[in-house]
Amino acid sequence: MNLSLDIASLISSYWGMYVVQTVIHSTIASLVVECALLAWAIRTPHVKQWFRFIVILLPIVLFPLYQLMVPRRGDVYFRIESLLDSNRWFFIGQWGSISMLAVFAFMLAITSVIFIIQELVPIFSHILEQMHAPDQSVPDEVETTLSRKVSKALKGLPLDENFVQIIDDEDLTLFSSTGLKPMIFVSTGLIEAFSTDHLHVAFAHEIAHIQRSKKPILIFAYILRMIVFFNPIAMIEFRRLAHEEEKVCDDIAIVLTGKPEKLSEAIEMLRPTPEDYDIDTSRGAERFVSTLEHYSHDVLLKSRALRIRNSSQEAPLWGVPFIVTIALIVSINYFIV
Repeated sequence: MNLSLDIASLISSYWGMYVVQTVIHSTIASLVVECALLAWAIRTPHVKQWFRFIVILLPIVLFPLYQLMVPRRGDVYFRIESLLDSNRWFFIGQWGSISMLAVFAFMLAITSVIFIIQELVPIFSHILEQMHAPDQSVPDEVETTLSRKVSKALKGLPLDENFVQIIDDEDLTLFSSTGLKPMIFVSTGLIEAFSTDHLHVAFAHEIAHIQRSKKPILIFAYILRMIVFFNPIAMIEFRRLAHEEEKVCDDIAIVLTGKPEKLSEAIEMLRPTPEDYDIDTSRGAERFVSTLEHYSHDVLLKSRALRIRNSSQEAPLWGVPFIVTIALIVSINYFIV
């Protein structure tokens, strides 16, 4: 009994209500945004990014805003007239003695663990890779041949070979770093496997990432994502936002090169092969994680290539749908406590 009272007091406290309502409000916001994207047939990646961004941002600020407007919003009388009262659901017994609150708490815990393992750890790993990449020396005779190919592939693009670092790796590896001196890191395996045209569009895509770093919507979104690291909806929406960023950079690469078909082919060449899944060498959880990561990466690459081949134009006017969507989210979530 005392434990139940302690839990009830916890979720009825300011920070308890903040956590609960942030997750619930994110869920409502995500549903409203998905309906808006379908209703207004919004397909442009950079526009979809702004819609997905409000799913992360609004739930973080709505609860303090609501409480400032109506301090007694968490009282029993308000909850009785609300659209949804979370307290009514949390203590409903499910599967015997397990309550919805226990399921909710477990979901938050799993999301927090995933955030650490799949988001924080890869960031540090990527930083270490960038630090060690320049140390992977390439034989002079090989580097000379590959450098000529790289220089040719960069012709007409806003960066030259001084911004490209070749790393000795037979895998198809290509990534960029931003900052005071942006760099593009490309493996010898990718240079050898790609034609000059394929390298041209691949470099253009990385240059787009460097240019987009000056408009850091992803950085701001990730800071917000870190604030609500426990929120599974924020995690999902941030990944969708990151996927849209790849499509934005695809569009910029097409503008820079005028070669959509070559970009689609280059993306297809980067898709994982069955050997990449390491099914024979991996076991248990390692095998499952490896398979899931490669499958997710493959789905993204496949969708990008398909989108480029079936590109279509749409009306650029999206201001009214965006404002209406925000208004709906704010209005509905006010009555959900």
